Amino acid sequence: MKLTWYGTATVGLDDGETKLLFDPFVRMNRRQETTPLEGFSGFDAVLVTHGHLDHIYSIPALMQADPNVPVYCTETPKKTMVSRGAPEDRIHLISPGDTLQFGAFTVKVWQFRHIVFDPIYILTVVPKCVVMFPRLFWQAYMNRKMPEGHEIVAYEITNGGKKIFLTGSFRDTPSIEYPRDIDLLILANGGSVFVPEKTAGFIAKYKPKAILVDHFDNAFPPVTRTVSVKRLQKKVAKNHLDIRFIVPEICKEIEV
Repeated sequence: MKLTWYGTATVGLDDGETKLLFDPFVRMNRRQETTPLEGFSGFDAVLVTHGHLDHIYSIPALMQADPNVPVYCTETPKKTMVSRGAPEDRIHLISPGDTLQFGAFTVKVWQFRHIVFDPIYILTVVPKCVVMFPRLFWQAYMNRKMPEGHEIVAYEITNGGKKIFLTGSFRDTPSIEYPRDIDLLILANGGSVFVPEKTAGFIAKYKPKAILVDHFDNAFPPVTRTVSVKRLQKKVAKNHLDIRFIVPEICKEIEV
């Protein structure tokens, strides 16, 4: 099974027979390499973790460009995408506890939560927001039009004896027992400078064999910025010598 990170929280999985795409988003930062919409064609299914701008904005256009691909998401992002022209009959509702089958991929839906933006992170983007105010105004408007509705899911993906746990934003629910024996944790590293502290308990409890970080890039300035993964990497290396830490390169395949 091969994994490709396309930027932000966009991840593709390919076992040679079936291809799955998660949270496709064409980045809005001209200074960073991005994947054009055409690069998201040819997948057998698109799965969404939640309804924010950087997870669903590109999907209606993708569904127009690829007239066969189905999309799986919860109620709130479905309403948003349909309002923006996505064909309703190709959007399938999911809920935590559901299990989906795509070829040899088995995908289980888990309840998750969105990370809480911390004041330090917010203060670091304020200067850019002042300089780029017209774009900020548009993004604030789109954020209101694209709520997550407290409908955050994570995906447990199994194929060929491998298990992946994919998050689109990281904030677990301590009362829920998440899957164990995780071969790869795809950890969303955006929205906070305290990700190392916020993820420490989950990592210690579930001990994934490997961690791949994403969502650390400056995808749509001014409200985003590149978040360093070095502190998280050092913390994992110090406390969990047996966990492999992967910082992906955009559009570079990784063998899972």
